[in-house]
Formats: sequence, structure tokens, C-alpha cells
Amino acid sequence: MSKPIEPEHVLLEFYTLCSFYPDTQPATQPIPLFVLGFREGGEPVFVWLVSPQGFNASGVTRDPYWQHALSDLKAYFHKKLAKCVAEEGCVRGGIELLVSTYQQQLRFSPLTPVADHPFGLRKAAELAGAGA
Repeated sequence: MSKPIEPEHVLLEFYTLCSFYPDTQPATQPIPLFVLGFREGGEPVFVWLVSPQGFNASGVTRDPYWQHALSDLKAYFHKKLAKCVAEEGCVRGGIELLVSTYQQQLRFSPLTPVADHPFGLRKAAELAGAGA
């Protein structure tokens, strides 16, 4: 298992939230899966809101494709994003392609810029220096 990302290490300029909409009970709330973000010139960052190893989706969808995809979220989305980034030639374009391609069962929030400062917590030393 990979090491969890500590909030002070997550520095994003843009992000989108990905949720899965169950088809077994249409009125059911969406299941937030991950935040996908990036900084210009950097690698995409996944912040998992559910286990990246996935979950048993048989209770939320009858679609065998999505049951399989949700059983290993990390592998599925890393593969799909890598394909989109390669096709577009840049991280931002790849994320935008991923968002537009998978908006049916999944819902991505609009690609949102993070205003004024990177997303994440600042270290205490940086905060103390800013007040001087």
C-alpha cells in the first residue's frame, strides 16, 4: 500500500472532485471517490476519499463494467488518466479529457482553480514567517 499523502504535501493549482452515482437507487446520494488535482508542470495528484483498492460495487450498480472498475479504483483511474494525458500531451488537457469522457455514471465537478494559494495546509514555519 502506498503512503498516505500528508496535507502539507498536497499543493494544487486546480482540482476536480469525482463522484459515482449509484444506479440501483437513483435518489441515493453520490459516492465521492477522489479529488484529482495538479500544478502546472507537475504530476496529477489523487487524494482518495474511499479506499483506492476499491470496494464491492454490487450494491450500487448492476453494470459489470463499473463493478469491475470500482473494484480497483487506483489501477482503473491511473490507466485512464495516463491514456488521456498521452493523447492530449499535457496533464491539464488529460484531466479535462478524462472529465469530459466519463461524465455519464461518474460526475466530476468543474476543474476549479485554487485562489491565491496552493490547496493544502501550510507548515507552521511558513505561517510564522508570513506574519513578520
